[in-house]
Amino acid sequence: MSRLSKNCLVTARLCAAFISMLPILHGQASTPKAGEEPGAEPPKRMSLGLRVRELPADGFGVMGKSQYQTTTVAAKTAYDWQYNTTDRSPQVGVGMALEYILGPRATLTGEVMFHRLRYDQVTDTYWGTDDATTSTDERSRITRTEHTKARVWDLPVMLHYGGFRRKGPVSRLYLGAGAAYRIVTNIRTENDISYSNGDSAVNYYQAQPSHRQTVGAVAGIGFRFVDEYNIKLTPEVRYTRWLRPLFSLDSTQSPKNQIEVGLGLTF
Repeated sequence: MSRLSKNCLVTARLCAAFISMLPILHGQASTPKAGEEPGAEPPKRMSLGLRVRELPADGFGVMGKSQYQTTTVAAKTAYDWQYNTTDRSPQVGVGMALEYILGPRATLTGEVMFHRLRYDQVTDTYWGTDDATTSTDERSRITRTEHTKARVWDLPVMLHYGGFRRKGPVSRLYLGAGAAYRIVTNIRTENDISYSNGDSAVNYYQAQPSHRQTVGAVAGIGFRFVDEYNIKLTPEVRYTRWLRPLFSLDSTQSPKNQIEVGLGLTF
């Protein structure tokens, strides 16, 4: 028998042996692991989705409502300053969510949340002499109204732990904790100025934040629902303590404490 014939015979035998082992290999590959149902697909570890949050509590969002008064003296003239800041930021923010299943009870999540920041600050400056016998304030006055808009980005990373019970509502409950990073971008400001003699002016000097970025610690509690298509719904309440405020000047104060109600949907 030639060498070519021997090689063909060996190849044919190897192919026949491999084909005869296919049913065995297929049976081993489809054997479920412990805790899995026969024929069930392995769980998906990484999921991507959306998250919506609301900052419902006044003074626990991206900007607070505050008033502040002070008096300064320059060239023997007393100036009274009155500051009043009103938060006009939308309560709802949106973002992307990424989660990775570490184990049966632990999930690591990372998010990029976007929120619009809007506020108005009215600054009244008075100087001169007021006649106490009249109801009109005769002092000279300048009113400066600042309209500021910006974008706030939050990047929380949290570890969620659940599965405290096998059945019942508590089986859906989880606790979460982690850290968050915040940055403010695209600050735009319009300043409207009016004088006591009726004159007015407008400028666009940008409001300057005390800190453009900050970090904080975040904790949360929520529920996790997973359907047969591996779609995960996670309503959650979170509390974040920021290390320092983004804005901190006169009556314009970014709260260090934040409370939010969120809903996540990942696939």
